[in-house]
Amino acid sequence: MPLIVPAILEKTKEGFLEKVSSVVKLPGLERIHVDFGDGSFIDNRLLDPSDMDTLNPAFTWEAHLMVKNPKDFLDYQICGFKTIIVHFEAYESKADLIRGLSEIKSMGFKTGAAINPDTEVGALNGVDADQYLVMSVVPGKQGQGFIPGTIERVAELKKLMPHVIIEVDGGVNETNIKSIKEAGADLICVGSALMKVPDMHQVYEKLLDEIM
Repeated sequence: MPLIVPAILEKTKEGFLEKVSSVVKLPGLERIHVDFGDGSFIDNRLLDPSDMDTLNPAFTWEAHLMVKNPKDFLDYQICGFKTIIVHFEAYESKADLIRGLSEIKSMGFKTGAAINPDTEVGALNGVDADQYLVMSVVPGKQGQGFIPGTIERVAELKKLMPHVIIEVDGGVNETNIKSIKEAGADLICVGSALMKVPDMHQVYEKLLDEIM
């Protein structure tokens, strides 16, 4: 069964802590996804890791860097992130991406390579990472609608790389999570469907029921 990974997108430390306080109470939670943005690769400038406190080590924290040409990963290490995900499109070339992933790995992180909806899945050929993130919305804002073609893209990536860990992020809810699972996703990020509802626990349980 794939893991549901709550996704937190926040501009302020206060907002981040408020969401974390709710998320960590979800039963059986293992992993939490945190979005970062530089205001260049995406329009929004999000919470900076240098403003964060040490993260709860009971969970596996992954940092999703929607950042152009990311270079400095030390603050993420200090916070306690275990995985760093960077975007194929954030680098000048595939060679630069591969070098970036190598640097991330050398610091002891697990690595993730993400692709935007308009990037061909085949672009990940020859890119060695611990997981591969298929964006199912244009990155940078929560609350967008799921792009239906993502299902085919996940299935294509699974066929291309049968043994890799595939993650999906953006627009996930009760109506599409089962199809995402069946396409081959191992990690399924859920943002606004969890963060912008009155009862997070109830929605979480319904999402779990859909993928069991």
